[in-house]
Amino acid sequence: MPALPKFISIRTKMLFLLCCLITVPFLLSGMLTYQKYSANMERDARTSSEQIVEQVSINLERYIKEMERITMSLYYDDHVSQILEMHTGAFKDNSYLRSDELFKMSQMISSVIYERTEVEGIFIFALDGSLFSNLQETAKISWKPTDNSWMETARAKDGGLVILPPNDGSYYLEKPRRVISLARLLKDPLTNQVIGYVKVDLTSKGFEKILTSIQITENSKLYIFNEKGETIFPFSGEDKEEIPVNTSEVNTSKMLVSERETSYGGLHIQGIIPKSDLQSEARQLISYTLWISLASLFIAFLASVFTSNRLVKPIRHLHMKMKRVQNGELSERAAVTTNDEIGLLTSGFNVMVSQLDKMIKDVYELTIRDKESELAALQSQINPHFLYNTLESISMAARRDRNEELSQVIASLGRLLQYTVNKQERLIPLQEELEFVDHYVNIQTFRLENRLQVQVQVDLSYESLLVPKLIVQPLIENAIEHGMGNRPLTITLSTKLIEQDLWISAADNGKGMDAETIARIEQSLSRPSIGKEREQGKRQKGFALWNIHRRIHILYGEPYGLYVDRNVKEGATFHIRIPFNWED
Repeated sequence: MPALPKFISIRTKMLFLLCCLITVPFLLSGMLTYQKYSANMERDARTSSEQIVEQVSINLERYIKEMERITMSLYYDDHVSQILEMHTGAFKDNSYLRSDELFKMSQMISSVIYERTEVEGIFIFALDGSLFSNLQETAKISWKPTDNSWMETARAKDGGLVILPPNDGSYYLEKPRRVISLARLLKDPLTNQVIGYVKVDLTSKGFEKILTSIQITENSKLYIFNEKGETIFPFSGEDKEEIPVNTSEVNTSKMLVSERETSYGGLHIQGIIPKSDLQSEARQLISYTLWISLASLFIAFLASVFTSNRLVKPIRHLHMKMKRVQNGELSERAAVTTNDEIGLLTSGFNVMVSQLDKMIKDVYELTIRDKESELAALQSQINPHFLYNTLESISMAARRDRNEELSQVIASLGRLLQYTVNKQERLIPLQEELEFVDHYVNIQTFRLENRLQVQVQVDLSYESLLVPKLIVQPLIENAIEHGMGNRPLTITLSTKLIEQDLWISAADNGKGMDAETIARIEQSLSRPSIGKEREQGKRQKGFALWNIHRRIHILYGEPYGLYVDRNVKEGATFHIRIPFNWED
């Protein structure tokens, strides 16, 4: 019988296969890419450099033309010519300038450089030593030939545009500013006589917009020279000693050089790329290939683990959803990601949770209906002791033949019973509740004679507000039962509106309550139920107040209910707080 081959796990086979499929192609592609990359990198870099330098030359020509239009607008301006012709006399150290001349020149110069933030200033030099500019507060009004040697270059151009290298303007009142300048000789268009010079000082912003963002490699550099070979860019001139002037000064074995000369302005552009940058990238490619190969081995191992875990992931997902459902999140559903036995199990779980959610909602609705039944039962309750006392009073009155008064009491009692038995409406207008209270007070006044007085201070505009049924009468009954003493009892019923809530208050001048009684009442109001004594049909003090608070809490929730006023000094005061709600 042939021997069985050595056992090799599926995970080991998967690891070996994935290592081969990932690492070997990386090694082969890395070697081929390096050879091809080394051959083409220099050519591509040279092509890119030439294209960039060409684009830079086009942008510079466009920019120089825009700046030249500023100087040309001054060249042909009649006001400039007229003012300069008035200052063509002999050179003076301290020339006098009229305010109207300064204003006209400044206004005209400011108009041509509107929104040109890179223009530091424009200066017009008259032959008599006068100086006009748009910087009246920070520039001088005269110039000296010794500080402006550039005028010889401008005169040699005979009206042509001259681009000057970075220089420090001596005509600024503050410390000299480092600027690059465009200048030209100004002549009278009719007589062709020299009438002055114009000089535009530029900050580095204009050139930086075109040049600073251009970089082929990390150490590549871009230089710009004028017609005399003077450095225009870099603007700061800090590396002036290292800036080459022509290609012969550059070691071409170590550098790639691209050059262009603008057809307008005579600017010479030179781009230099160190070949070490290109070799560095090639070396990085080899390093990356090795690191990627090592990473590939690690990825192959992770891939094998990941592949095996894919079988377990749907089960873990289902387990997580089960835990959430266990914690009461019945809206959770598991995603069906596979079309197999696990997918069928997940679908069955979703159906089960949906049915469970529906059953719980049905039970919840049943509980709500039970709460409504409880509320209806609470509304229908009335103090039997009160009925006994009323009937006894009626009997005594009948013995004394007080028929008319007895008739009114019996009528009030009938309306009172009719009001309490009717359960069709849970919320009623405040006016109906007050009418019920009036009937109740008539009966109590009949029983207590002159020992009871009730004052109702309710704004007529509040009578249409909706309130829960049977919430005011228990307060009157509570005041009579617990506040009646030897002297007559006065009960004041009032309402007020605070923000969006209606407050109904019942205050009496009776015996009052001590702090212990108030604390006991507040503790009783906070209970969810009144206790076993009430369930067994026994009379318990504080039930009427608890009944009011419980009904309001069921209807509106926190913070609405019944509150005891602790700040009264005489008698007792209770407040009912309900939401502000108009009758439709």
